[in-house]
Amino acid sequence: MKLFAFLFFLSHFVYCQSNRFVYEYKSVKDTIKNDTTKAVMYLDVYKEGSIFYDVQNFKNDSIASIQGEKLSSFENRVYKKYPNYDVSLIVSLYSDIYIVSDLRKMDWKISSEKKEINKFSTQKATLHFAGRIWTAWFSTDIPISDGPYKFHGLPGLVLKIEDNTHTHSFGLVAIEKLNRILSYKTSSKKMLSIDHEKYRKLYKEYRGNPSKNLMGLDIIETQDGKSNSEFKRNMEKYYKNRTKNNNNLLEVDLLKTK
Repeated sequence: MKLFAFLFFLSHFVYCQSNRFVYEYKSVKDTIKNDTTKAVMYLDVYKEGSIFYDVQNFKNDSIASIQGEKLSSFENRVYKKYPNYDVSLIVSLYSDIYIVSDLRKMDWKISSEKKEINKFSTQKATLHFAGRIWTAWFSTDIPISDGPYKFHGLPGLVLKIEDNTHTHSFGLVAIEKLNRILSYKTSSKKMLSIDHEKYRKLYKEYRGNPSKNLMGLDIIETQDGKSNSEFKRNMEKYYKNRTKNNNNLLEVDLLKTK
């Protein structure tokens, strides 16, 4: 479904101005059901860096903020700081919010193969990253060494990228002028800084026991009359089913034992 129409810019205009690159993210979260889900993602590019995030999560947070409600943890926002493209992931585990520094290098293999995508001339590149093999199409027509999620390092913007299992893909659907820059400081809650290896260990622990943060709670009685122990059992079942049904992570190597 085409949600947006393209706005075409001259290369020097795109490079000099703050712009929003709109991507459609298609993924299969549960390989048993094999259902494809779609999400609209923003890559906001400005002079100092870029921010990549889910549009719907941002809208929900904006509404909550206006109504004076607690903001979400802004999961899976990716920040890149130019010119070195230092990558940080904002993510929550249990009740904590983390800034995860990711220093892994992206060793692209650029091919001579070219094709046109949405009126842009693109070139093929491949990459082994996060346990998957990725095929990207980038365009030097937009001379920004960036792309969706954590992807960067090519001599032009990544317009399309897909993994070898065809269960995760990002495709550019629109370019818009950017009027507002988001900030790290999107929550009053303190964020903890860790590296990727520490995050991998914490994430594996979370997958094994996602309801750990409920153990210390003392719930007298819920609105529907459930006791403390019954409520915890139900929540534990809910969290385990949720992680079970999300068995096809984009970064599949988070689950591997080193």
